Amino acid sequence: MSTHTLTAYCPLGLGEIAVEITYRYTPGRPARGPSYASGGEPADPPEVEFISASSTFNDVFVWLMVTEWAEEWLAGDDGRDKAIDNAEEA
Repeated sequence: MSTHTLTAYCPLGLGEIAVEITYRYTPGRPARGPSYASGGEPADPPEVEFISASSTFNDVFVWLMVTEWAEEWLAGDDGRDKAIDNAEEA
């Protein structure tokens, strides 16, 4: 388990806000084949857990919106894949 950060861009009005997302990464485990003692075990995929989000705006409402957006983005396929790639490259 390790902690990483990445920058994502939250849409806001006609522009975007740069958001720094901090998350915890747990690498997956490959499948294990059958043996005499066990029928085998399936693979475990890598896991990504949201920790926090920050931006350059000091407004409470923007912070709340950005935090909610970042958590949802990280849980989606696109965000999850980018977070995994970022963690595996580190």
